[in-house]
Amino acid sequence: MKVAFVGNGRSVHVLGRCAALARHVEARLFTLGTPWSEVEAGPALSVASQALPRTLPEALRAGRTFLTAIDAWRPDVLHVHYAGGRLGALALLAGWRPLVLTVMGGDVLPEQHPGGRMSYWARRTTRRLLARADAILAKADALHGPIAALGGDPRRVHTVRWGVDPGRFRECRAAADRLRGRLGLRPDDKVLLSPRVLAPLYNVELLVAAMPAVLARHPTSVLLVTEYGSDPGYRASLEALASGLELGDRVRFVGAWPGTEMAALYTLAEATLSVPSSDGLPQCLFESLACATPIVMGRLPIYSEVVTDGVHALLADLQPASIATATCRLLESPTLRARLVEAGRARVSRIAELPAEAERVASLYRGLSPARPPRPRWSPAALVDALGLALSR
Repeated sequence: MKVAFVGNGRSVHVLGRCAALARHVEARLFTLGTPWSEVEAGPALSVASQALPRTLPEALRAGRTFLTAIDAWRPDVLHVHYAGGRLGALALLAGWRPLVLTVMGGDVLPEQHPGGRMSYWARRTTRRLLARADAILAKADALHGPIAALGGDPRRVHTVRWGVDPGRFRECRAAADRLRGRLGLRPDDKVLLSPRVLAPLYNVELLVAAMPAVLARHPTSVLLVTEYGSDPGYRASLEALASGLELGDRVRFVGAWPGTEMAALYTLAEATLSVPSSDGLPQCLFESLACATPIVMGRLPIYSEVVTDGVHALLADLQPASIATATCRLLESPTLRARLVEAGRARVSRIAELPAEAERVASLYRGLSPARPPRPRWSPAALVDALGLALSR
């Protein structure tokens, strides 16, 4: 079976899922804007990519090349990761069926878009993709409602948590010790890790604001902030906040961390901290627990599907004082920490191991209707979607 994946070639989550599925099917990832040499695809996953277009003529040429490449591949399944965006619009133009759609969270949750609402073009493309999809994969049961509200058929929605590869995400003390030296950390520094995208949605400012209270009880604590998808203005505001609170080197920005070293970074940390305003089920939850690192999360209802407060993780209100209190509990109670680590790893093993989830998805492919050739290319609605998104900012 041949599967054409469409998704962001820079997303470690997209690449991990496609690579896991490539163990079950013949797979190729079609993407834009990511040099092939920068795609960590793995040996079983081939990649077709080209430069990101900057003008309308370039966009038209890139779109034609993209669609021609998919046609030449002649997939049995077209699987799109993210229900929207420019790549989603191109997938609509491709027209290959059956169409499988992975919902990522922000594609169906308006509050994760600028200004708390989806743009006209984003909403239009998402609705059309959901209506066209033969199968929709959602990471959480709580996403089924937003999917239905945007026109997705509830009978076609399957909860697939994806999870983590246990061969890649596991406790690795030796690598963590080497990393401590590379980062210039002292042996007694207690590392707190912020692994989320560096953007306002993820409320990293609350973590920075919590640090004075944490340091008052644990003076050797240090917050490491990764910078994947960094918003420059937001980063500057965090630096100003840390400076105003006189935190010095107790808050450190460590760049966009390579996916191959994330397990060592989690293992190095005493706790992972993640407090966004809105979320699906974040990979950092499963990654942290798989690496035996307890996690403090914001008190969002969606998390209750997989973790219980005080059993698998600690939940905190989206306020610096609450975050600091939960963090100090972890730093001060080895018993609590050990209990969370044991229960958390067991939870990941039971519901969120990527190889098992990939096998489920491969079985789902086989249950779909046989492949059909593309719909007539350049249908007016699909062309309007693609051009609208290409011209929008």
